[in-house]
Amino acid sequence: MLVLTPAVLPAASTEPVVVLVDQQRREIVPVVRGEAELVPLADLLQGQPVATTPDPRGGAVTLTSGTHKVTLYDRKSLASVDGDLRLLSSNVLLDAGRWLVPVDSVPRFLGPLLGKRADWRAAQRTLLVGNASIPRLTVRTSVSGNAVRIAIEASEKVPFRVAQEQGRVTVAIPRDVVDVSLQPERLTGGIVDVVQFVGGRDNVFSISLGRRFKDLQAHEEETPPRLVLDFQALPLAAAAEPSPSPSASTAPRAPVPEQPSIRTVVIDPGHGGDDVGAKGPGGALEKDVTLAIARKVRSVVANTLGVQAFLTRDKDQEVALDERAAVANNYKADLFISIHANASRAQGVHGSEVYFLSYQASDDESRRVAALEGGEVPTSASGAAGGGAPSSDVALILWDMAQAEHLEESSSLASRIQDELAEVTGSERRGVKQAPFRVLVGAAMPAVLVEVAFISNSEEEKLLVSDAYQSRIAAAVVRGIARYQREQAHTTVGPGGRDRDKAPSGSRP
Repeated sequence: MLVLTPAVLPAASTEPVVVLVDQQRREIVPVVRGEAELVPLADLLQGQPVATTPDPRGGAVTLTSGTHKVTLYDRKSLASVDGDLRLLSSNVLLDAGRWLVPVDSVPRFLGPLLGKRADWRAAQRTLLVGNASIPRLTVRTSVSGNAVRIAIEASEKVPFRVAQEQGRVTVAIPRDVVDVSLQPERLTGGIVDVVQFVGGRDNVFSISLGRRFKDLQAHEEETPPRLVLDFQALPLAAAAEPSPSPSASTAPRAPVPEQPSIRTVVIDPGHGGDDVGAKGPGGALEKDVTLAIARKVRSVVANTLGVQAFLTRDKDQEVALDERAAVANNYKADLFISIHANASRAQGVHGSEVYFLSYQASDDESRRVAALEGGEVPTSASGAAGGGAPSSDVALILWDMAQAEHLEESSSLASRIQDELAEVTGSERRGVKQAPFRVLVGAAMPAVLVEVAFISNSEEEKLLVSDAYQSRIAAAVVRGIARYQREQAHTTVGPGGRDRDKAPSGSRP
């Protein structure tokens, strides 16, 4: 039987971090340095098949598990994961012989190292590694006359704790971690105002009560496991009078979080002027195709998303690679998208590819494409482009550049655009890749390079010069942007979503 008790919400504190490794549970007390929470690496790796090798010169430690290798650097917010540098949220520290790592960045290196899924759940202060049973919670609401029903359904049996306090009802589900399908929802009728998930260690739902709220009845059901809350209303006449109940008149309303927005997009038509780019077997030029598609992307972005959109070039002119990202920075753009057409000597190669920046190409083909599209970022001490491993000094310099801050957002944007393009191009989903594209370096916002199709393929060349096909490509790119925008609105506003002054519409830096 459910009992209504005074609600106690989780307090903000440096409480232990829960670590679930293949459903084995333990707690680690973090170390606070400034605003960062760090956990001892030795505690994190306890019981895992990981060899730890400190650099004899100090300043680095290498972790090895099977064929995977991770290197962490003292006082740097970087991890080398199988040769690929990844940005961490704060510096790794070597403190009195202990290596300390930012807890929220652990999945970025520990998952690949162990070959397992890894996830940090900030709301529950829980680090998941490997297989874990995670209840999924779905909230359904219905408003009918003088009643509101809210049902919280779980994918497996979970404990529900219901509490009523001034102006709201809370439901806590004391599990280490849950998945919740709910966006803050406002209800009509004045009985319940807002339903939202506020999280915390006990996974708390908050239900703000309206001026017509009278009483609540709650019960659990077993098949499927769910909690049903029935809210009853005061008569309309009574609700119109000032309520003597402090719960209806003085309780603060739970705010619905504002969503970050994308306000400015810069689209970069690849090549131009004497730089014609790739040439198709029928004579089509990459510089012409990219400009036509970029103009359509600009139009669709402005008309369907209602945001400002600018081109790095709006005619057949040459623009230096370094100037293209500078245009996006001057506009204070939220996204930078460089449009290109691919080429290959291989017969029958087709489909779209989307890239984001890395100091090291994900494969030889990606390195070739980076060179084809105007040159790679130099990856050796001598400054030569092409194969070979980059020196550690050059790699660290590159990752101190502006684009490193937006790695995850760029990856997410690339993935969403590629998903949409693959539906149009009918490709075998060539996928999202990384390469050292010079045009993306220095972009101070999420940035991607889109290879819309292979102009070297005679069939795709015919499509690329078609106005109808160009429109389909443009629409797919914008659908990808829209998906990215919606998903970013559901996460914490990061560097790519902060409020910044914009260039006036129609102006050029």
